[in-house]
Amino acid sequence: MKVTNIVAQDIRFPTSKENLGTDAVHVDCDYSATYVTIETEDNNLTGIGLTFTIGKGNDLCCKSIDYFKEFIIGKEITEIERNILLIWEKITNHSQLRWVGPQKGVTHLAAAAFFNAIWDLISKYHKKPLWQYIVDLETDDLLNKLSFSYLDDVITRDEAANIINNNKKKLPKDTTSLNSTIFPAYTTAVGWLGYSDDKMSKLAKENLDKGWTHFKMKVGQDIERDIHRCKLIRSIIGNDKKLMVDSNQIWSVNETIEYIGKLKEFDIMFYEEPTNPDDILGFKKIKNAHPDVKLATGEMMQNAVMFKQFIENKSLDYCQIDSCRIASINEILPVLLIASKFNIPVIPHAGGVGLCEYVQHLNIINKFIITNNDLSLSEYAESCSEHFENPAIIKDGGYTTPILPGYSVKIKDKSIKQFDFNNGTYWN
Repeated sequence: MKVTNIVAQDIRFPTSKENLGTDAVHVDCDYSATYVTIETEDNNLTGIGLTFTIGKGNDLCCKSIDYFKEFIIGKEITEIERNILLIWEKITNHSQLRWVGPQKGVTHLAAAAFFNAIWDLISKYHKKPLWQYIVDLETDDLLNKLSFSYLDDVITRDEAANIINNNKKKLPKDTTSLNSTIFPAYTTAVGWLGYSDDKMSKLAKENLDKGWTHFKMKVGQDIERDIHRCKLIRSIIGNDKKLMVDSNQIWSVNETIEYIGKLKEFDIMFYEEPTNPDDILGFKKIKNAHPDVKLATGEMMQNAVMFKQFIENKSLDYCQIDSCRIASINEILPVLLIASKFNIPVIPHAGGVGLCEYVQHLNIINKFIITNNDLSLSEYAESCSEHFENPAIIKDGGYTTPILPGYSVKIKDKSIKQFDFNNGTYWN
């Protein structure tokens, strides 16, 4: 069965009207998706993938997809599956496009959408949810699909194989039994920075009543306001629940060191992206200044090499892999393997458009064949979930395991017709 066409659409939801997603840096987010559909000779079999953006620039990602089409159009799905790493390398190391990267920025976001769609297509072809397709692969076959480019100084292929094989020994014979897994999550929905005190209080109480035990809130525009908001949330959730804060890169290293000292009284589980997301040495300075605190980062890391350096340098405590920032499974799983080697917990970034739907697969893959760390936790924010045909489902404060074939991000046709930025009824 061959690929016949590839369509990239600029889908934007007007979430800025409700201050959804607002933080110290991003104050007018229109949650958006570069939405890729791979069509085949079978009208009932398509590959769907996306990358998440927050409005302007989404069109640039869509344009980048045009440069990738030649690598799979006209090819058999089985051929694409067999050569997926070679295709990945041709695209992410394209002799001309790499000049505007390499392996970072708009082209890399576009590559994430493109390969997310390919992985969706392959797992649907095998009639399995993506996580199960990955778990069921023979170890050598899986490793042949992953990129260890620039990583072999930190993790060898043999080390990666040993990690996977040792974990596979613990798997049940019938991996479909993993369908009943509930993967613990924390909610970000209560503390967007644009929310009033009343709205934060209402949402915190509602989510507490739903059984949530881990809460994250945004900080960073004014430290006195941050202290007030932390005090407010703590007064509602109590001291037995976990509280995390996220300043979305706005502070300098010195400011971070100062402000962490002022927020310590609230027993913060981790401080997320306190400063520039590329500042490996700066993160280490913060950790040295506050050895008792935990730092989390990853949603803005551009590629696996950045993760390698942060992890090996011990500049982070929690690895927040993003399913759309780096270029899909080919690059994500090697990062998870490095985190496993260094015993760093992985707490994926989610929310936005489709990220929760993606990370529910990554969580299961990591839990059962990669990590040996005891901490299981993942972000959840139900933003835009109403637009998906099969959104991530939360039960008892955790992700239920997806059981339908594919990678779970098909947007409803009616939502596409309404919110396509070029042709949708809302924007026109």
